[in-house]
Amino acid sequence: MPYYDRFLHEGQVLGLLMRDGSVRRSYYFHINVKEDPVDLADFSLGSASAQDVAGSGWSLVQDSQSRNYLEPADEGVIYHYFYGVSPGQAWVYTRHPGNVDLYSLVGTRTIGSGVGHVDGFKSPYRNPSSVTETFTLKGTNPNYLGYHPNGLPSSITVRLYFYLARYDVDFLGVFPGDDRNLLIVVPDEARRVAVHRTVGGRALISVPTWVQSLARRGGG
Repeated sequence: MPYYDRFLHEGQVLGLLMRDGSVRRSYYFHINVKEDPVDLADFSLGSASAQDVAGSGWSLVQDSQSRNYLEPADEGVIYHYFYGVSPGQAWVYTRHPGNVDLYSLVGTRTIGSGVGHVDGFKSPYRNPSSVTETFTLKGTNPNYLGYHPNGLPSSITVRLYFYLARYDVDFLGVFPGDDRNLLIVVPDEARRVAVHRTVGGRALISVPTWVQSLARRGGG
């Protein structure tokens, strides 16, 4: 399982690169408790007609009560997940945050162009690839769309299988920081040994307000 070794463990430090306005910073968290596997099986994005650029439509990953599965309900929690795609020929596109298209080359990628998707061959349903690695915090919530690239059959139902780990975390601080009101992560060793990941695409997501508040008030 290529994704499983990328899950983190208690005692590790996770540095998430996010955006505060126009400033890019890493926000550091100490992982206190890890809970896994917390899997979400057989989530349907809906039906996609053959080569129809409307695809399945953009979907939040929600339950029947419109609660977001992939957004932690509480502050101080981070979800780390990967997803597999079914059927194998289906293409899946991502927005993270929900109004920002990821993985473009020239301009903004268009549905069906062959740019910016993950298919079920690259990330199999029961054995997802590390290319689908995603982190979410309270206040962040990706959207997904399924597309049917072939002429036959006339339609397919695109399904995702999410493999998650839940981390209960303590906020340590940020780096870099040129504002004396910011809590700068210490010691340097924490920053050096941290596992660093990007949240969202190259533009980054905006740091959630609860993290921003911790950073500016020194953790509380």
